[in-house]
Amino acid sequence: MTLRANHALRSPAVFTVARRREAALALVLCLCLGLGSGASAQDRAPKPFAPPEGTQQGEPAPGSVLPPADIPVPQARPEPTPAEAGEPVPVPTPDPAASAAPPAGAMPAPLPDAAAAPKPEARPVNQPKDQPPSEPASAPANAANGAANGATQGPPVPPAPQPAYVPPEKARTEPEPGAPTVPEMEVTPAQTVEAAAAVEDAVACEKELKRRGATFTVGETIAEGQCGVLRPVSVTQLSSGVKVTPGTVFLCRTALALDIWVSEGVEPAAKAEFAGAKVKALTQASTYVCRARASESRISEHSRGSAIDIAGFELSDGKTVPVEAGKPGTAEDRFAASVRRAACGPFRTVLGPGTDSDHGTHLHLDIAARSNDTTYCR
Repeated sequence: MTLRANHALRSPAVFTVARRREAALALVLCLCLGLGSGASAQDRAPKPFAPPEGTQQGEPAPGSVLPPADIPVPQARPEPTPAEAGEPVPVPTPDPAASAAPPAGAMPAPLPDAAAAPKPEARPVNQPKDQPPSEPASAPANAANGAANGATQGPPVPPAPQPAYVPPEKARTEPEPGAPTVPEMEVTPAQTVEAAAAVEDAVACEKELKRRGATFTVGETIAEGQCGVLRPVSVTQLSSGVKVTPGTVFLCRTALALDIWVSEGVEPAAKAEFAGAKVKALTQASTYVCRARASESRISEHSRGSAIDIAGFELSDGKTVPVEAGKPGTAEDRFAASVRRAACGPFRTVLGPGTDSDHGTHLHLDIAARSNDTTYCR
């Protein structure tokens, strides 16, 4: 019908004005019927009219018939929905039989994802402070599983090997009964450290004594219980040329103190008091002797090789000056006083005539260490 109406409108030689109105009404009716069909809203929308080529805008195309201007042309509108029209929307009622059992062949509804569902936060359970935290009761379950699977388990597993030695709870204070024995230590490890330092010092002293020009030899170390001398030195001549008779057995530090005292104290005193005479030799009464002190039970410094007793001096003019209490105002008295004062420095202890009855005939000189590095000179 639409094709016929369009063909009638496009034949200007046949129709009159009344026919043109009928054709326009037929076109309007066709358009209305087209809106009521099942076409989509896009198909029902009015399309713009494209004039033929060679026709200017606003000028009717040749051979076209226009409807009268007083006839309104309806516009295309989409069909109203039931809600817009005010009609009630039917709500489907669920079927109990259909919700109870799904039809055969239908796919079951997917379950909610457990990972996507929110999990409640674990909260600590308040327990008494005096009781330890409860442990999961896994032992009964393991025992039940073991009983149920007892028929399928293999042979029992042997216990793990234990260490051969387990330390006792308290340290042993005696050797093990089966342990081998060793000789007892006479010198502790701490004492060996001190001995090693003493050896180093003795070697350094020997180098210095040799540098000064003294003549001496070093003997084997002496160890006799509480007595002994480390690397004993036997001096036969001092660096000043003074001979020592008889030979000595004492520490190198004692020999070095003796060499310094004779060179810087005895030689100048003899030259001043005996008309320029020199000291030719000195006589010693004792060096190393393992004994106690005179009139005492404590060990003597002679037992350690740190002391020497001087009995007299021999001058170059043949004069001998013994160590004894001399007549005041004489050269021998002044010489004895001078060398005694000079000894209190190189030696830490100086005893002689006038000190006591044990030292009336010799000078006792030793290098014994004293507290605060003090001396004892009388």
